[in-house]
Amino acid sequence: MQKLKITILLLIALVSEVTAQEFLTPYNTFVSDRLTYVITQEGDSISGYLRSATEASGFIRRVTILDEFGNKRKFKATQLQRFAIQPGAFAKIETAASSASNLRRAIQTDFDEVLDRDWLIYDSQEIPRRKGKTGLLQLLNPGFDEHIKVYHHPNGSKSMPVSIGNIRVAGGEDRTFLVVKGDQKPQIVRKAKYKKAFARLFADDTDFIRNWHKGAKFRDFAQHVVVYSKLKDDNNLSAQGN
Repeated sequence: MQKLKITILLLIALVSEVTAQEFLTPYNTFVSDRLTYVITQEGDSISGYLRSATEASGFIRRVTILDEFGNKRKFKATQLQRFAIQPGAFAKIETAASSASNLRRAIQTDFDEVLDRDWLIYDSQEIPRRKGKTGLLQLLNPGFDEHIKVYHHPNGSKSMPVSIGNIRVAGGEDRTFLVVKGDQKPQIVRKAKYKKAFARLFADDTDFIRNWHKGAKFRDFAQHVVVYSKLKDDNNLSAQGN
């Protein structure tokens, strides 16, 4: 079994070198009158159009929507499980332009993904270091978020921008993410302490730690989450087959 796991690790590593998985580029603009839906803590799904989104300290704390029956509905972050909105053409273009302003980020950004994205997804989570405060956090790894969810950290640290003339050629990348593993509370994963965070996040898979920890880099965080998730799913399937 251990040899099989190591083989899978190596195969995924080879694939990731060709098609590296990245986190989504965060959106920074909300446009009213966009299609939206919310899922309440009770599990009810309500569709409609966004009227407003209220932020506090960079985190979305309330949303107001006009539901399909024409009723204005107001929700606090604590009342919701999830909030999703269609970004609109202007927000998509703004995000693509923001990425393109940094040459390094432009090379890494999948602009087709930015322009084709149908929904922005925000989950209700406790805000680290803000006792008793809950916000709607943007999910950056939809599709490979079953075991570990990675969220945008609005007030997180960013690398120092470097410009030539008026063109930013490097820097400005996120150096922190808010991360939720399973049913644990959100934690901050920092570039400066990534190896410690790596060991903590993936501690339940010793083979994964053994094969990846030594050379673990923050820039490969998304790929680490993908590989870990695939191994986790494989282990679950093997356990069900026994």
